[in-house]
Amino acid sequence: MAKVSLEKDKIKFLLVEGVHQKALESLRAAGYTNIE
Repeated sequence: MAKVSLEKDKIKFLLVEGVHQKALESLRAAGYTNIE
């Protein structure tokens, strides 16, 4: 996996209407926790 410039807990995702549930699951599975 590619190295990111920031730690995953420092990267914020703001999901808008209509985003598929699978997208949220994929982000969480990849280790991202700052998801709104």
